[in-house]
Parts: sequence; structure tokens; C-alpha cells
Amino acid sequence: MKKEEEPRTVMSQITIPLIIALLAIFWFAIAALSRKTNPGTSRLAVIGGLLAVAICIALVLILTLKVTISAEVAVPLFVATIIEFGFLIALTSRTLGGRVSQRGFMVGVLAIIAAILIGVVLMFQPATPLVFGLGFDFVLIALLAFNVWSHVTPRAQKG
Repeated sequence: MKKEEEPRTVMSQITIPLIIALLAIFWFAIAALSRKTNPGTSRLAVIGGLLAVAICIALVLILTLKVTISAEVAVPLFVATIIEFGFLIALTSRTLGGRVSQRGFMVGVLAIIAAILIGVVLMFQPATPLVFGLGFDFVLIALLAFNVWSHVTPRAQKG
């Protein structure tokens, strides 16, 4: 029984720091691409990338040293993650604001609402408890997407 649980534990310990590292790479790529054309976006991306690197290092240290999660550990990580999410919202707003058509904006909103509804159905369906986690993931990701997408301003209609 113990051997079956170990690969899953190792995989879950690697997944989150890997996602954060990919986020840092994304930030630094944005910073490099926008360096000459939009210095404000480039600075925003550099700060977001450095914050993502700091979060990744902290998570790897916590997992490697097997630190007990207490308020002294969890609160700074939570605050850093909220700030990182704020940077992602600001980048999306700067990048897509005024560039998305009204129709494209509504398609995005409807897709997010559909994902929320699918997640709710998966969470509360009576057939099997196996898809509860998937439903929760759907709802969580869709709500985060809605938080980001709601800061995008659609392009003004010509008329």
C-alpha cells in the first residue's frame, strides 16, 4: 500500500513548483518581448517573474525540508500568490484591454459561465463521488478565469 502512494505524492509535490516555474518563464518571456515596445508592461512582467521565482523557491524548500505548514509559512505564501494573481490580472488588462471584440468578449464570458455550471454539475451529481474533485477544479479554474477576464475591456463598437 505504501509503494502505491509514493509516486502520486512525489508527482503532486513536483506539479505545483513546476507550474510556478513555468509561470516565471512566461513572465520573463513577456518582459523580453515587450522591452522595447512597452516598457511599463516589461517592468510589470519582470516583477511578476521575480515574485514567481521567489514563490517557486519557497515551495521547493518547504517540500524538500518537509516544513510543517503553519501561519508563519502559509500567510506569506498566500499573500505572495494573491499579489502574483494581481500582476496576472494587470498584465491581461494591459495586453487585451480595448483589443477584444464585443463578440469575442461575450464568447469568453459564456465559456467561463459554462465551465462553472459544468463544475457545479460534476460536484453535485449523485452517480459517483470520483468526479467531485474534477468538478471542484472546474469551478475553481473558471472562477479564477472570470476574475481575470472581467478586467478586460472590450473594444468599443463602431457606430
